[in-house]
Parts: sequence; structure tokens; C-alpha cells
Amino acid sequence: MKKVNTNTKLEYQAVVLTDSYQTRFMPLTHVEPRCLMPLANVPLIEYTLEFLAQTDVVSEVFLMCSSHADQIQKYIDQSKWVLPSSPFSKIHTLLTVESRSVGDAMRDIDARGMITGDFILVSGDVITNMDLNKALSAHRQHKQDDRDYVSTMVLKQASPLHRSRSYVEPACFILEEGTNRCIYYQDIPPVNGRKTSVDIDPELLGDVGEIVLKNDLIDCRVDICTPQVLSTFQENFDYQFLRADWVKGVLSSDLLRKHVYTYITKDDYAARVESWQTYDGISQDVLERWCYPIVPERNLLEDQTYTYESQHVYKESDIRLSQSCKIDSCVEIGSRTFVGDGSRIGSSVIGRDCYIGKNVIIDNSYIWKGARVEDGAVIRHSIVASDAVIKENVIINPGSVIGFGVVIGKDVVIPNYTKITKNLFKEKKRIKEEHSDATSDFGNETEGSSSQFTTTTDEESTSAATSEIPSESDSGEENTNNTTRENIVGSDGVGFLYEDDERYNGMVSQMASLELSDVSIPSSTITRRSTKRKKRTMSSTASQAAASEEESEDFEQEAIATVNRAMENNYDIDTSLLEVNTLRMSMNVTYHEVRDATCKAMLSRVDHFIETQTLGVKEAVEKIFQKWSELFTRQVFEDADQVDLMMIIQQICSGLDPKYGSMILLYALLILYEQEIIEEDNINIWWNSEDSKALNRVRDKTAKWIEWLAQAESESEGENENESDESEE
Repeated sequence: MKKVNTNTKLEYQAVVLTDSYQTRFMPLTHVEPRCLMPLANVPLIEYTLEFLAQTDVVSEVFLMCSSHADQIQKYIDQSKWVLPSSPFSKIHTLLTVESRSVGDAMRDIDARGMITGDFILVSGDVITNMDLNKALSAHRQHKQDDRDYVSTMVLKQASPLHRSRSYVEPACFILEEGTNRCIYYQDIPPVNGRKTSVDIDPELLGDVGEIVLKNDLIDCRVDICTPQVLSTFQENFDYQFLRADWVKGVLSSDLLRKHVYTYITKDDYAARVESWQTYDGISQDVLERWCYPIVPERNLLEDQTYTYESQHVYKESDIRLSQSCKIDSCVEIGSRTFVGDGSRIGSSVIGRDCYIGKNVIIDNSYIWKGARVEDGAVIRHSIVASDAVIKENVIINPGSVIGFGVVIGKDVVIPNYTKITKNLFKEKKRIKEEHSDATSDFGNETEGSSSQFTTTTDEESTSAATSEIPSESDSGEENTNNTTRENIVGSDGVGFLYEDDERYNGMVSQMASLELSDVSIPSSTITRRSTKRKKRTMSSTASQAAASEEESEDFEQEAIATVNRAMENNYDIDTSLLEVNTLRMSMNVTYHEVRDATCKAMLSRVDHFIETQTLGVKEAVEKIFQKWSELFTRQVFEDADQVDLMMIIQQICSGLDPKYGSMILLYALLILYEQEIIEEDNINIWWNSEDSKALNRVRDKTAKWIEWLAQAESESEGENENESDESEE
């Protein structure tokens, strides 16, 4: 009797959709395919292929390209994925010129007869650290237990209490309790500010027992499919979209009677770069290590040499940084890049071979390889594509996209939400969308701003007349806008204004108002920044106001308990940061409330050490603040936040024993200053404020330090003046 080898490894093919069949990333995708766009200085396609490679069961990969296939083929031919050491036996680049939707691509690959068994269907913009083997195991079990099974959708669960659900509910999944079989799927875009209802045919429930309705799931567009999926697309040419058409159609069809299951991951990171807003958020997530082990120093590209430094700073070898430049937290800098004197870079990614001149400010922006930013330029919340030149004293306001090779002339001010392309081209006319009020091509990009912008789902943002809609790189001969070059880029600039319906709707229009640097995309889908960090007003009714107040009280108690638990058990900082941040998001509170609760917990512990005579005042403050003040790195972002933090500490210290309250204040501020959590200018603002002066009884010890700071600053200025005089002589 022949023995069956139970260790035989099952192999799968993978189909990667490199095009989203939308125009969200125009005008950049007119020049370069979306899947080769850099995120944290790594092309998007690398993250997707790395994800597939980690499964160790994917034997063959098909890259479905409807545009720029030559660029993708050239990139793959020069990559590690074609080497003998590649985990894939074969990788194919397939040009599907006529494809205008996912359905077209699926019918195309089916017609080629290249899929021979079960396969993984994945979008080329997925960033994830999930273990797909667990989902594959569930797929095999469903296939064994259910003869009508056709596919498994991989979904990421977001907290049902998360504030993002207050803005938008992009889709609803009705699942069978216990099995996670999907019974019904429906997009639920907001209509004129009101949420739509879910209508389900009772016959679909059939003999289903208990059901669960889920609208807290993030669809990362990873599907594990049987070959029957392709045949259903081939039999029905009305199926254009994967979810709104195919899933909904298969589940409701009396003829097909096929079953689709879901695999829901809770702890992994999974997100799609489906808009400029998510590009920004996921970039920050990668820098902040939410997607570990997908981090810059892993060096996904063979020639990368990134190393990790404190405050989430990543540097390649062979970069030149002037001594007086300042690199803030969450910054990545590629090799052969130069940063000049007095320049400041924060929460940004700088590519290779870039030149950053003197006194440049780059904040929450993305500078791609070979770009040049000259002296005195200011770039905030924007993207500067490869080989662009930003000349002296240019100001690029939030939400702007500066295209490949564009030159912005001296002293030009680029308005908010401006897109500039180097060459004129004509974008094909878009057909009016199915939902007349759904005008944003950025789909879920506007989730965080439902009060201002209409939101559509990812698949609704493409017209039903897909055959007449260009993919992201389609173009004609000329652009029809009449804006002259000088009006937008200056007389010594090169470029033209790119205008479309998206201009006022997306990253790009929303990037400036986002706070994604400390919030993980997959746990929130989209998180909205409030510059003043005010709590979102849900209703003016007295009952909801009372509920909000009660929630704040609950947050304070839980947050203090969380920080106390971290200190008592000596948790590592990353774990503690994650717990506090998760609590903040789930209860939808302001950063002021987070700072207040954190300070109360830390200072209470300091007070305990002193009262019990365990430690002296200085030793007690140092024991707590030397380590745990790092919690403030996710709570203090702007100058006003620093002032607020100092005010909170002063208020708490004023309520402690007068014998040592003023000493605790001084020692706490000294440590925060040394760790660069508070800066001198903001210390002076706090010290001179009326609120601080009103708590005069704890200011006496700190007053001497303030005087010393002022004296040191004065001496420093004097030395600079002397050096200047000597150089002139």
C-alpha cells in the first residue's frame, strides 16, 4: 500500500492587478504606473510581491497591466524576483490593453488559459504584514467542507467603537455566525448626509441560523479563489467590480448558488494605497513601524542600506547632513542626498539623489528621487515627484502635487491643492457617475470629511460606463485648461496647471487636515486631523452631551489605569504607546485629555515615591520621567501642544504638597527639555502666560531655570555677533 505524503506543499498562482482602473493618482500616473510609485522609497509593487513571497506557497505570479506595461516589465526584469533565488518559479507581465475594470482583467486571464488551479487575487497596492498561510488554511477547510465554495475574502477588522465609523460606513457584510460565510454584501455610501439602509431578500437567509452584520471591516482586496471565480466572470459580462458586482451578484444569484467566505484578521496590519490620503497615512505607518517587520531598515530593495535611529529616523549610507540642519521624528532619507544649513525636515520621506538647500522647511511631505529644493523653500503636506526643481523661496501650500520634471520658479507661492504637470496632455472626458452626488474620484479618501465632501466607495468612484473611462495613465494629445505657465510656475518655471474634478476633494485636498502620523491606517481606515484637537461634535442634544462627558470620565480612569499598569509592569514603550493610542481612538477623545491622564498617572507615581520616602524628589522624577516621558512623543505634535503639556504639569504640581510641588515641576521640565519634547520658545510662551502666572506658588524653583535659559540665549547671540564681526574684518 502506497503511503500518502502528508508534507506535500500545495502551490498557488497569484494574480496581481497593477492598475486600479481609476484616475485618482493623475497626473503622476500619466508618466509612471501606479504600482511603481515609491512609498517610503520602495515601489508599491515590492510590498505586494513581498507579501506573496512570505507565504512560501506561491509558485507563479501574473502581473495584469492595462497601461505602462513596458515600464513594469523593465522593472521586473531588473529585480530580485527573476533571479534564481526568487521564491517564484515564474513571474509574468501581461498587457491587457482593453481592460477597463477588474472584470475585464479577469475575463482576459481566463481567456489565456493560464490559471490551472486555486489562485490568490491581490491588488498591487497592498501593504500588509499578515500571515496569508492562515487564510489559505481556512480556504482549504472551506473547500473541503462546502462543495459550493468559490472564494475567501481577506478582511481587516477595525474597532466598532472607532471614531472613523462616525464619519462613514463604506460597506456592509452580513455573515453567518460561526462560519463567516458571507450571506450578503452592500456598499452603503452616505446620501445627502444620511446613511442608507441595508435591504436584503429574506430568501437569501434560507436555512441560515444566526447572522452577524459587520460594517467595521476594512477590505484590503486580497482574495483566495477557486478557478470557478474566473468562469463566473466569463459567463456574466455585467460583472465589472469585484465587490459591488461579482460578490453581490454571486451571493444573490438563484442559478449560481455559490458560497463566498471571509477570513477576518484582527492583529495584523493590512491596508491599500487607494488614494493620496491613504498614501500619506500608510507612509507614516511604515515609518512608525506599525507594519513591522515591513520597516525601512529591512531594505526590501537589494541595494538599500537603511539603518534605524531613534525617533523613527531612517538614513541610508552616503548622505550629507549639515551640522545645523534639524531632522525631526519620522523621517527617511535616501542615499546621496544633501541637506543644507538651517533646514528642517519632519514626518517626511526624502528620496535618493535629492538636494535640499539652506533654510528649507519640509513638513509631512514626500520628495521623490532626484528632486531639488533650493534655499528658503517651504513645502508642507505635499508631494514633489522625481527630478522636479523647487527654486529659491518657493512656498508650496498643503495638498499640492508637483509632477515629474516640473520646475517652480523663484518666489512663487503654490496655492493649496494644486496639481502641476510638466507637459500638457488631454485627459479623456469622464462619464457622469451612477450617484449624482458622488463626485470625488478619491473614493474613501474623503471619509474623514463627510460634512464637506461627498464620499463614494472605491468601486463606485469609477463610472458604470467603464469602457469609456481611462485607466490612470490614459491620455491624449493636449490639456484643455487655459492657465498659462507663468501664472502657476513663474516666468522661470516649467509646468502647467492640471485641473480635474478632484482638485477640491482629496489628499491631496485632505492631506493638510489629516493626523495620520500617530494612528494606524488599518485600525481606523481614515482618521481626520483637527488642528485644535477638538472632540468631534456628534449632536447638540443634552443626552448626547451627557454621554460624551461620561465617556471622557471613563477615558481618564482607563487611561490612568493603563499608564499605571505599564509603569508597574515595566512594559516597553512601544507596547505602552500602542495601548494608550488604541484607547484614545476607541473613545474618541482629544489629545489634551490624553496628555492630562498621562501626566496624572506619572505625577501620582512620583508623589507616591516621595510620600513613602522610597525616593527623593529628584530621584523620583528622574525614575518616572526619564523613561515614560516618551509617551508624550505620540501626544505632543505642535507648539500649542507643548504649552498645554507644561500647563497640565504645573496645574497638577500645584495640587501636590507645597514642600516639593515646585521641585517636581522644575525637574520634570528639565527632563522634557533635555529629551526635546518641549522647546525653549514654547517654554517662554508658557512661562509668560496668564494661566501659568496664576499658579505662582509652584513657579519659584523654575524661575531660576528660566533666567538661566534667557542668559544662555543672550550669550549665544553675543558670540554669533562677535563671530560675524570678525568674519567681516
